[in-house]
Amino acid sequence: MNAPSIPTGTREALGRARDQAEATLSALGGTVEELAHEVVGKVEENLPVLAERAGRLAGQAEAVAGAAAATALERLDEGVLTARRELAARIDPDTPSSRRWWWIGAGLLVTALSIVGWFVLSRRPQPVEQATEPPTTNPPGDVDVETGSPAGVTRTGHS
Repeated sequence: MNAPSIPTGTREALGRARDQAEATLSALGGTVEELAHEVVGKVEENLPVLAERAGRLAGQAEAVAGAAAATALERLDEGVLTARRELAARIDPDTPSSRRWWWIGAGLLVTALSIVGWFVLSRRPQPVEQATEPPTTNPPGDVDVETGSPAGVTRTGHS
C-alpha cells in the first residue's frame, strides 16, 4: 500500500503547528499550575470559615432531625396507644364496671368502724372490787411489837 505523499510545504506547516501547540500547552500548563496554587491558597485561607459554616449546618441538621424523630416517636406512640384501645374495645366491648371501688369503700368503712368499736370497748370502765381492811390479829405474847422479833432473841447474825 502506497501512502499518499504529503507535500513539503504542508510538512513544514504541520511542524510549525506542532511547535506552536507545544509552546501553547507549556504556557497553559504554567498558567494552570499558578491557578492551582492560587486555589489551594484560597482554600487554606477560607477553610476555617468553611468548617465553621459546615459545623453550624451540621448542628442545624441534627436539631431538625432530632425534632423530626421526636415528632415521629410521639405520633408512633399515639398510633400504638390508639391501636391498643381499639383492639381492647374489639376484644371486650363492655365498659369496665366500678364494682371494685364499692368493695374497697365498704372494706374501709368496716375497718374504720372496727377501730372505733375497739377504742370504745377498750376504754370501758372495769368494775373494781372494794378493798376491805385486812383483819387485825393480835401478835403472840412473846413478840416485840416494835421490832417484830420474839422477845429475848438478840441479833447476832444467827437465827
